[in-house]
Amino acid sequence: MSDRLSANEIAEIVGCKPNQRCRMAAWLRKNNWKHEIDGNGLPIVARAYRDRKLGISEDKNQSKYADAPNRQAFA
Repeated sequence: MSDRLSANEIAEIVGCKPNQRCRMAAWLRKNNWKHEIDGNGLPIVARAYRDRKLGISEDKNQSKYADAPNRQAFA
């Protein structure tokens, strides 16, 4: 599996056909999705970014903060 979404996957999110590259890019810009445009005009979206954006990330403990304070640090 690739680290980036396919045209079909982006089209499914956007609600258009996979060959409607301008529509995909416009939807991504309008909805503030980070993306790049490749040499063929196809938007590139990272799979991990899509997962975070839609709330389906596999790692539920992504917070950089601990659940409780480290009391041993003050001992």
